[in-house]
Amino acid sequence: MPCAAQTALQALRDVGKVKAGDKVLIYGASGGVGHFAVQLALYFGAEVTAVCSTTNIEWVKNLGAHHVIDYTQEDFVHNGKKYDVILDAVGKRTFFSSLRSLTEKGIYITEHPLYPKYHPIQLMIGSIIGNKKAKIHLAKPNDSDLVLLGELMEQEKLRPVIEKCFPLNEIVEAHRHIESGRTKGKVVLKIE
Repeated sequence: MPCAAQTALQALRDVGKVKAGDKVLIYGASGGVGHFAVQLALYFGAEVTAVCSTTNIEWVKNLGAHHVIDYTQEDFVHNGKKYDVILDAVGKRTFFSSLRSLTEKGIYITEHPLYPKYHPIQLMIGSIIGNKKAKIHLAKPNDSDLVLLGELMEQEKLRPVIEKCFPLNEIVEAHRHIESGRTKGKVVLKIE
């Protein structure tokens, strides 16, 4: 919660200024930041489109996403739809590749400033093209956001999903699992 949920919260609320009725696309919707972003975008009243792999479609629908796109079958940039906010929660897209899918004043947000290789240059150039914006967002931990996230959990408006729990002595396996890019929600290390 302190890292992934705060990252999603701040990206949507503070950077994207998501409000009721906005169309939000979450790329990497089944991952650690992504699964929180889907739920938080819904909390803000947005119409949520989630992008994930085939094996995660039903799982992401159960999080509440209005629309789900299987990136192995369809590239969202070719569906003709426009989004007010595109949150790339896994760093697999670029601002330029997402540009045609943004509304006139849309914003592209990424959590991964160094992937792909030319992202920083694209973000600098992209941030001055028309009214569309590109932003790199890294969470800024603070107590008030943690209190809000805790309240949302207590009200069952936000639920962290733990896919797998590894004992501390299997930390290498835990990292391999995370690096596979196929994690649903979060992975936890258990310290005995």
